[in-house]
Amino acid sequence: MKVKFRFSGRGGQGIKFLGSALVRVAMTADLFATLSVDYTPSVRGGPIFCDVVISSEPISYPYCDSDADYFVALDQKGFERAVECISDKTRSYIDTNSIDDIAEKIITKGVINRVPLIKHAHEKNVTGALNILSLGFLSEELKKAENPRFSEDNYTQVFHNMKNSENNIRTFQLGKDLYNEIISGTA
Repeated sequence: MKVKFRFSGRGGQGIKFLGSALVRVAMTADLFATLSVDYTPSVRGGPIFCDVVISSEPISYPYCDSDADYFVALDQKGFERAVECISDKTRSYIDTNSIDDIAEKIITKGVINRVPLIKHAHEKNVTGALNILSLGFLSEELKKAENPRFSEDNYTQVFHNMKNSENNIRTFQLGKDLYNEIISGTA
C-alpha cells in the first residue's frame, strides 16, 4: 500500500504543519511516511506545497510527480505551483473562494471538488488553524478509502501531543463536519 498527498497554499497557512501532522498520524498507525516541502524564497505569503507519502513498505521516492492520490489546494499561487501532481486517480479538493475558475480548465484528470475551507475556517473563527480543519476534512475522505486506514485514536494521539490540543481537536472536528455537510450530505 502506498498513498500520496500534495498540499498547496501560501506561506503562513500551515501547509508544512498539515503535512507533518499527517506524517505523525501515519507513524502512530505503524506506517512509513515521508514529508517533502517546496517553497519560494519569500516564505511568508509565497507559494508552498508539501508532498506526503504513506506506505506499508519503506519509501524510496518521497515525491508526488504526476501521481498524487489526493491534492488539497488553499491558495491560487500555491495551486499553480503544485498542480502538476494530478493524474487520473487524483481526488482534488480546491478551495472555493481563493482559487479562480481556471482550476477546472487545468485539472482535466481525476475528480475535482470545490470546498469552502477558508470561508468555513473564517466563519468558525479558526483561520489560524485552517491546516487542522483541512486535515479533519481529509480524514473523512480517507475513511472511504481502503488505504491508509487511520483510527480516530491515531489522530487524537497526535493532537494530544501538540500545543493547543483542545483547540486542534475542536478544529479537526469542524473539518470533519464540513466534509459530511458538503460531500456526504449527512451533517
